[in-house]
Amino acid sequence: MENKSWTVTYRNRDNGQRITCTVFAQDRQKAQERAGADEQIGGCEVWEVESVEPHEETLARILVSEFAEKQQGGHFACPRCGKMTMDAEIVTRNALSRRATVYICDSCGMAEAMEDMANSRTPLTAWSIVAAPGNWRMEEGGNECEA
Repeated sequence: MENKSWTVTYRNRDNGQRITCTVFAQDRQKAQERAGADEQIGGCEVWEVESVEPHEETLARILVSEFAEKQQGGHFACPRCGKMTMDAEIVTRNALSRRATVYICDSCGMAEAMEDMANSRTPLTAWSIVAAPGNWRMEEGGNECEA
């Protein structure tokens, strides 16, 4: 089995500071074990593993957060499903995603809530914006989406 790249986020118990690093392992369990072995960072033992996720998920999270900044200034398709169902007034009928700090359409907001109840999460790598990021670029005027 081939090693994959995993992003580990550590949190400092004393001051809440977070740092990330990459570990290579065959699966999440081995990545978690490896990350736990590295809890002493810079001679300090105050770090704890906060999360371990596939590197692709981390890259998707960065893409979505960059889009969130653009989202405030225009009318775009839902970054999760790709449909033009987003209300132009960002906070009236749209939902704040439970997965990333970005607005999604009301239907996707409900889907995320149902996934949480069933303890089943759709990864960010499955979102439409990650599959086709070019569709979410702003036109010359700065407002419309091509999706």
